[in-house]
Amino acid sequence: MALAFWGLSIMQHVAADIHRLANAAHDQSRVQGATHRFYRYPARFSPQFVNAAIQQFSKPGDLVFDPFVGGGTTAVEAMRLGRDVVGTDINELALFVSEVKTTRLPRTEIVRLKAWANEIPTLINLQRKVVFDEGRDENGYFRNLNVHGAWRHQKAIQQVLDSISEMKRAKTQNFARCALLRTAQVALDGKKKPSTIEQFRDKLQSNTIEMLQDLEFLEEELAAVGRIGSVSLAKRKAQDAARSKLLQGRAPKLVVTSPPYPGVHVLYHRWQIGGRRETPAPYWIANKMDGDGERYYTLGNRHEKGLATYFDNATASFKAVAQIADQDTIIVQMVAFSQPEWQLPKYLEAMQNAGLAEIDHWDKQDRLWRDVPNRKWYAQMQPNQSSSKELVLVHRLAH
Repeated sequence: MALAFWGLSIMQHVAADIHRLANAAHDQSRVQGATHRFYRYPARFSPQFVNAAIQQFSKPGDLVFDPFVGGGTTAVEAMRLGRDVVGTDINELALFVSEVKTTRLPRTEIVRLKAWANEIPTLINLQRKVVFDEGRDENGYFRNLNVHGAWRHQKAIQQVLDSISEMKRAKTQNFARCALLRTAQVALDGKKKPSTIEQFRDKLQSNTIEMLQDLEFLEEELAAVGRIGSVSLAKRKAQDAARSKLLQGRAPKLVVTSPPYPGVHVLYHRWQIGGRRETPAPYWIANKMDGDGERYYTLGNRHEKGLATYFDNATASFKAVAQIADQDTIIVQMVAFSQPEWQLPKYLEAMQNAGLAEIDHWDKQDRLWRDVPNRKWYAQMQPNQSSSKELVLVHRLAH
């Protein structure tokens, strides 16, 4: 629907801004820059797209909000561009990764971590005994780590965690945990056969060094920015955005987010080992607690007929966003659908019921769809399937 009360010049200005997003949306380059490579979070945002959205619809000092912050792409890009950012999520693993990506470490701690990286070859010895957390074991955090030799990695991970526990500062510990998390993900997730322990050890060392270089580069970037934006992250449902004290009564200039996709199978809370055997081991490595099953993290059961629960939760989430927005707030989303022919109209209806109006910026028959490069879906997919494409939607308050 068109926003008739807008002046023509404003409409033309916003439409021009939206069209400038197209190049960024279609950017197929690998995720890189800043701290984005710290961890491969499922269904992660394109940094190029987020960067373009922030630059087009906000200015330094403005507030950017992401109610589904995931792996923290919005938080990192907003910080790099001098905007204040608030991000929320219900997934403790997502918040852990986002916090590490946006945490600045003093030089003394960077030096300490470089020294730790040099010690890594001596930390892992499968002949040494280890003691595992009984509570984690009883609650299933080691599930399926005995598949196809992954027990070796479980033991190696515990030895590294024991070393990390000796670090004095929590922020330093979390950085090292994130390096371990990244390494274990590559070694185990989606692999029928895990990497060798020698490969794991070498990769942990190189990942740690690379991540420290990325962090130092980010620090150089921030030093060149006139204003370094504040970052606030919290475990909170998107539906609770209006009650969040994090926003401090400020209306965000931009909401940019990638909510869970209706009907698309993405595991935000598990790795898969030896084929399709799921494990919550990443929460053990990050020292966080898992919440629930897949539907807890995806707004509803993807097998539910008509996805009524998903669309109810999507409406409630964006109704809360509408409550904190004002007439200047632009809401940019990137979302995919397993069956867009009926799910897209339902999704747009949910946005309308939430009090949002889509900005008329192009022919609706020629929407901005983005092919997803190198995306790891857990569902069986062919390149031409609908869920291998993401759609850019732009809304603002309907009144």
